[in-house]
Amino acid sequence: MAFNRVRHATRFGVLAAIASAALILTACGGGQADAGPTEGNGDAADLSGVIRVGYLATGSSLPLFATAEKYADEIGINLEMIQVNSGNESLTGVATGQFDVGFAGIGSGAYNAVDEGLPVRYVAPMHAGYLEDYFIISSQHADSPEAAADLAEDMSDFAGQSFAANAPGVVTEALLGFALERVGLSMSEINLEHIPFPDQVVALANGGIAAGILSEPFPTQAEGNGAGYRPWETPDTEPMPFTGIIYNTDWAEANPQLAEAFMEAYALAAADLAENGWDTPEMLDLIEQYTGADPAVVAASRQHHIPADLSVDLDLVLRYQEFFMEQNSLNYDEIIPEEQIWDFRWRDAVLGN
Repeated sequence: MAFNRVRHATRFGVLAAIASAALILTACGGGQADAGPTEGNGDAADLSGVIRVGYLATGSSLPLFATAEKYADEIGINLEMIQVNSGNESLTGVATGQFDVGFAGIGSGAYNAVDEGLPVRYVAPMHAGYLEDYFIISSQHADSPEAAADLAEDMSDFAGQSFAANAPGVVTEALLGFALERVGLSMSEINLEHIPFPDQVVALANGGIAAGILSEPFPTQAEGNGAGYRPWETPDTEPMPFTGIIYNTDWAEANPQLAEAFMEAYALAAADLAENGWDTPEMLDLIEQYTGADPAVVAASRQHHIPADLSVDLDLVLRYQEFFMEQNSLNYDEIIPEEQIWDFRWRDAVLGN
């Protein structure tokens, strides 16, 4: 595995042999197409450049880990994986050209970057999930999943109490807003606190917050130690996109073969995860190596998702932009069409969409 060349998950290059790969995936239009980097004028693709990729040491970045460790060699690309501390750091790094590729939660930072004319766009989904997996109620108010489910039928009496998301202007804040609508509240009726996920577990246990939005494995940990309980089961519906892969579009347009080759490796990783799951021994090993997370805890958590065809429902993600506009988190007054936020040129070149 290439990871043993990494200096504790910071920077590394994947020394790749040039190879060709064919990918057959269901395209957004419903058909199937052979996938591979565009050959352009018929000359062999020049994939000798290094692609700088910003990643966060969290399980939701598993598609990037699998791209680097399983498929970069197969496609013949060199990746320099650079660990960042937050999605905002990734977004800033991509927008300023420090990274060529990165990730971002679907939040106000990316929307404002597009409005400001910065060369950054979402180009594919990274991980998707369910509101039901993230919203959790303090055990001080509901001491079992059944009690939490009953309470979630109507929490209007909790107006004025504290609820938490991990940061302002991020996708989890929008998820909290959606959850509040479902339980009979609104953002304007609560005391919103921004608390990191691990600290939310403590706040749930002592009643410092009535409920919060936590990403795995923290909800599972909270339920395991009795700090809080999720009122809803994971539904049998399509998941919502939470994060996306972003390109520096100046780099991608100047290096179309590299941009498409990265997307081909990424599409192979997505198909692998969609077919085999995020909790196979191989994938749990990758998560442990990149994040240090206990594989047993990750395996016990509700799993993340990614569509094999890298499709994104733009009508669905529009809800996020509308939420952030209502929260006055955007630097503009009129909705930007999501087609200007998401640029699928490289995905479509690879998948034949």
